Amino acid sequence: MSHLALIPVLESLPGWPDVVEPSVLDIGLLTVGIPAAIAAVVTVLFMGPHWLKKSQGKELERA
Repeated sequence: MSHLALIPVLESLPGWPDVVEPSVLDIGLLTVGIPAAIAAVVTVLFMGPHWLKKSQGKELERA
């Protein structure tokens, strides 16, 4: 059994519009770009308060 047999073939059903082949940019955006953006937002939400306290503490020490 070939491994390629496990990959579904993208075909349109009769009467439906043709399937648009995704570009490399589209696939990269879905697999890398969107998860990286979500990870950045989550990181800022959870680490932001800690970074803010840390930066305020350093400013108070300098004054």
